[in-house]
Amino acid sequence: MTFENINIRNILTTAMNNNAIIVDVRTPERFYKKHIPMSVNLPLEKINANQVNLPKSRTLIVYCDTGGSSMQAARKLSEMGYTVINCIGGIRTYTGSTTKGIL
Repeated sequence: MTFENINIRNILTTAMNNNAIIVDVRTPERFYKKHIPMSVNLPLEKINANQVNLPKSRTLIVYCDTGGSSMQAARKLSEMGYTVINCIGGIRTYTGSTTKGIL
């Protein structure tokens, strides 16, 4: 039930180095407006309801707006047996490129 914390500035490099899945734990509406490229949307409420269908063989890197929700998600996913890396700072402090999604 432990996980690593990284600065969100390192999210893409860390994802590539670990063959990880980037997981945005915000609401679908916020994800649609702006998200980090290559990320998938898995809202915190679904994680808390154990509605997670991601491979446990892959590391998950989680982020949110400011870092609080991703910390909760990292804790829960770790308890579920996932290898998790949490991003400190959230997308509000992310300065890299972003994209819009589809609801």
